[in-house]
Amino acid sequence: MKKTKLKQRINNAVNAFFENDHEQFEENSLSFANDSALLKQETAAHFFEKGDVFVKILKQTFLFLPGALYLFFGTISILEFELVWTQPLAILTVFLIGSFMTIFGIGNIKNPNHLLIPLSIVAVAAFAFSLFSTVGNITYIFEYGIYFFPIALIASVLAKNWADKAGEIKEI
Repeated sequence: MKKTKLKQRINNAVNAFFENDHEQFEENSLSFANDSALLKQETAAHFFEKGDVFVKILKQTFLFLPGALYLFFGTISILEFELVWTQPLAILTVFLIGSFMTIFGIGNIKNPNHLLIPLSIVAVAAFAFSLFSTVGNITYIFEYGIYFFPIALIASVLAKNWADKAGEIKEI
């Protein structure tokens, strides 16, 4: 009996010494610095920031770039083949799909100011067409029109930034 009481007292003493009771200590103590709620929130926020960057890159790669290409060369094709009056459904399809893809790729669909993104791409494509239509050869438009595509991308990003700044000014 004495041996069991002695073993039980030793076990109780050891358990009391090594016990991790959070209620005894302050939450700001050095021993619980890695377990603080603030650190857990920072880790979760950092994880979500990385996820947001990854989603943004995917949206730009798989929505904005193909949508801008589709809208750019669709506009040139519509202007070249004069489809404006003969096939309005094809034109509507090109502009709706291209506009949706470009706005959803880098902008916000709920913001009406982001309609400037596809409009800037269409404007650069119309400018490239008007520049090359003076030459009069269709091969120039489709072979060298690709050189205006980076300008269309730059113009669309600038239009998005301008629309965002205009929205911030209205809110103030």
